Amino acid sequence: MAESREPGRPGETLPEDAPRVLLVDPYVAREDPMERKFVELYPSLGILTLAAWLRDHGIETEVTDLTFARDAEPVTRHIRRFRPHLVGVHTKTLTLPRALEIAERARAESVPILAGGPDAATRPDRYLREGFDAVVPSEGELTLVDVATRIRDGVPLAGCPGTVALAGHRVVRGPARPFLRDLDDLPLPAWDLIDMEAYLSAWQARTGERRAAILTSRGCPFDCSWCSKPTFGRTYRQQSVDRVLRELRALHERYGVDYVRFCDDVFGVDRHWLEALLDAMISNGPHLKFECLARVDLLKTDLLDRMKRAGLQRVYLGVESGSQKMLDAMNRGTRLAQIERVAASLREHDVRQFWFLMLGYPGETLEDIDATLEMFRRFSPEEYSVSIAVPVPGTRFYDAVKDRLRGRVSSTSGSGGSSLLYEAAYPESLYRWQQVRFAWEARLRHVRHRFSPEVADRLSRAADELHERVAKPLLLGRNRDRGRPGRGTTDLDQLPVIGHGPRDGGPSA
Repeated sequence: MAESREPGRPGETLPEDAPRVLLVDPYVAREDPMERKFVELYPSLGILTLAAWLRDHGIETEVTDLTFARDAEPVTRHIRRFRPHLVGVHTKTLTLPRALEIAERARAESVPILAGGPDAATRPDRYLREGFDAVVPSEGELTLVDVATRIRDGVPLAGCPGTVALAGHRVVRGPARPFLRDLDDLPLPAWDLIDMEAYLSAWQARTGERRAAILTSRGCPFDCSWCSKPTFGRTYRQQSVDRVLRELRALHERYGVDYVRFCDDVFGVDRHWLEALLDAMISNGPHLKFECLARVDLLKTDLLDRMKRAGLQRVYLGVESGSQKMLDAMNRGTRLAQIERVAASLREHDVRQFWFLMLGYPGETLEDIDATLEMFRRFSPEEYSVSIAVPVPGTRFYDAVKDRLRGRVSSTSGSGGSSLLYEAAYPESLYRWQQVRFAWEARLRHVRHRFSPEVADRLSRAADELHERVAKPLLLGRNRDRGRPGRGTTDLDQLPVIGHGPRDGGPSA
């Protein structure tokens, strides 16, 4: 059971006429094949932080978290019990169908509904056409307080700063609302509004650890061509070390958390900030294990000793490709030598590595894919994700291929990262086969201790020979027979999906 909710600030009772807002996380874990495979569940930090902010600003707020539900029926029950003035839904590409269903349920109860989050931000018109009353395409705290008050008072939303709304059949975009300047003004997430124990118990049963997530910054200052940043753009704002430590201590003391994931888009952009945080964690605690997502050009080897002493267990790396040509095409700003240096240093420090890899980006050749596989083989990361490049609206990648889209949308097909969504250089079946090659190498790594290095190397080379003699000619031959790039299909279309798919914000975003 979730803890009892404290309205507003501690000890404060909200007035009878306070606006009421129901926030909904539409993610249902049982419907996500990748979640069933990787089982990495965290509550939505965006929703919980927004809920805490609303409560602190006189808005009565509750949360419907569908993560452990079977369907969206809890939303209807919650609306009927709570009688909110407004329902707000966090959106990602994966949850579009469920978000649209929730909109239908809210309309059936005559409650206005609003969409926020990355997917609605990239295509607000779609959500408005499908029944949402408004979209908040950027940071939501200041805007949602204004929206909730307007709806309670019967004031039209069209033109409200920070929103995109309908006025009749016309889409009206309100003026931009400034970002919060000081992230230390954010309250701690409203963990009490959800069943935190369900998340923590699931982690404890699987890993023996009570794991939670924390977000210390907003935005990303880098400019990868395939990355969508609809909510925060290229802004970058960082909480103070003291504010971060306060949240870590609260998780440890209230919930017994002993392992945290730093969910920042990039952890440790500011080296001085990172050094101060690590020193505080080492000297004063709380002494928690942790993991983070880092860039290879920022993860300096002289920091790893300190990070390891502070509790570092795993690092997610956006490696993407073993071809410098492709890294440059993606505007990654990283070098192969940096990847190799960091991978070797993490291995020396006994820190697990999770590599994100991408196939099918425009300009990639079979030689580039082979270079990626060879680097993967050399460094053998403990975990990995190999996805087929997903053109996300609002990115330079999408703009470059929008005239070659194949009519499939990852959010409605559940195919994000495992299906080819645009006319690329090779057929989808070839990319799916390449994913299997990476899977073979990963499995071989797990059993290398059973073989001599020579035998393991022969097995890898045998797989390469199979690829060169049989699979590649077969796939490319069928593609030529179809007479049009990217159209070929084979029985390999039925191969299993390998990898996490597009990184548009997981359950913790």
